[in-house]
Amino acid sequence: MFRNPTLSRYFAKRFAKTALIIFIVVFVLMAFIDYLELARRAARREGFDAFLYLLVSLARVPNVIERALPFTILFAAIAAFVMANRQLELVVARAAGVSAWQFLLPAGLVAVMIGVFATTVFNPISTDLKARSILLANELAQNRAKLEAKNNPTPTPEPAAEPPPSMPSDVSSTPESSSSDWTIWMRQTGREGSSIIGAKQSLNRGLSLVDASAFVFKSNGTLDHRIDASTADFESGDWVFRDATVTRPGSRPAPEAEVRLPTDLNANQVSQRLADPETVSFWSLPELIEISRKSAVPSDAYEMQFQSLLAQPLLFLAMVFVAATVSLRFSRSRDLGQVILTGVAVGFVLYVVTELARGLGRSGVVSPMIAAWTPAVIASLLSITVLLHREDG
Repeated sequence: MFRNPTLSRYFAKRFAKTALIIFIVVFVLMAFIDYLELARRAARREGFDAFLYLLVSLARVPNVIERALPFTILFAAIAAFVMANRQLELVVARAAGVSAWQFLLPAGLVAVMIGVFATTVFNPISTDLKARSILLANELAQNRAKLEAKNNPTPTPEPAAEPPPSMPSDVSSTPESSSSDWTIWMRQTGREGSSIIGAKQSLNRGLSLVDASAFVFKSNGTLDHRIDASTADFESGDWVFRDATVTRPGSRPAPEAEVRLPTDLNANQVSQRLADPETVSFWSLPELIEISRKSAVPSDAYEMQFQSLLAQPLLFLAMVFVAATVSLRFSRSRDLGQVILTGVAVGFVLYVVTELARGLGRSGVVSPMIAAWTPAVIASLLSITVLLHREDG
């Protein structure tokens, strides 16, 4: 396949170096923007610690940048091929009888290796760092609230405990983003009756909740009390709310160090309903999928995430082929902008199609395997067809 190993290593090394530089630039830029946004919201309040908020930003950026990795590969391939064109390296290589595939395939192989690394190593690290950033941000918010309460002891009136008007009547299998403050709702039963738990985020495969609330009902269906806490953990058949506030109808909110809410669900059932697929490591997804199947709970969201991670190396390879279709030809200075815009447009279309397929796969409309692999396969085949037509007639 590689008739000239030295030339192949040269192009592979150039592409890898370009990809690393672009990744670092994107990482620093996203971390800087995220930190500025966090600092803007927190600097005016008491207890602001610039270093801790910097740690929060650095810990949550890897999970965000993971979605931008295909664009990183696309831009790196375009930059590598354009620079090789501008320096006449591709012209000389072709004049020496070297096929375009001889300097395209090394870059593609590097892209596949980056995809394997991103799936097996970077994804587990990013999910773990995201969980740590959520816990650290929650701890900072708690400390700030305690400091403000200490400096401003005058209590502020709170509304009576009432369930939200749009409360769902059934359990959601996975959390979904919405325009409301809540992203997770779950109805459950226990020794103390039925209750509904809400949380903004879930960690530890759904066994830890952040910014959690629980509405506990009496046997006749009326509201008995409400529990609010910054965190709630599932422990031995109970939800444990720490540093909680309990509010009963007609009474003032009462702080309590710990409140336990029994549930009939076990740890596996909780994970099936509350675990966010994007916060579960690649290596833990198969186990979660198997548990969901055995319990007859829809596992489409987890399967979609797992198949998307498996298809990531092929998607990165497709990005290299897409970049090659728009940047392999020799271009003058006036054509450089057009080449870049064309590559960005094609990559954006592929990204939109991939996200649409992801949504269809998560909802179960399309098989997760088909939804995850089809965009990468089609993009690769179309790009290879164009390249074969240009190079081999």
